[in-house]
Amino acid sequence: MRKIKLLLLTVLLTSVLSVGVNAQGDRMIVEESRIGNTLLRATLDSVDDPLSYCTDSVSETDGYLTILSSTFSNQTCDKLKLEINVQEKVNGYWSTIHTLTYTENNTDCIDKLTNYSPANSGSKYRLKTYHYATVDSENFVKVNISPEITAK
Repeated sequence: MRKIKLLLLTVLLTSVLSVGVNAQGDRMIVEESRIGNTLLRATLDSVDDPLSYCTDSVSETDGYLTILSSTFSNQTCDKLKLEINVQEKVNGYWSTIHTLTYTENNTDCIDKLTNYSPANSGSKYRLKTYHYATVDSENFVKVNISPEITAK
């Protein structure tokens, strides 16, 4: 009897977890890749989403944070907007210390590479980015949070 209960519990948990994974379908795929000490995280959505590919990364070199953020659409958007929030972890909480905003009209991409200083040695940093698109008066937004890095 105990083995049957265990088997039923296992089948139930497996089916619940399978439904959770399959419920996502092809809606969102998170890609991560490491290049040296930089971890890139991107989301890739279905072809109906004008924010089809958004990627953000942050790395630190010689006291500067190097920020790469890109928004690509599968169509020309009336407006694309990129808001990059540089965050530092202070007393266990993330605090925005700097914000960069870029807007482009009638385009299908925004691609920005910039530096920010100072990076305090031993501090943890990350990016919280908002990728916005406007198509035919309809607004779309995607929020990415990059992996944290520790400044050397």
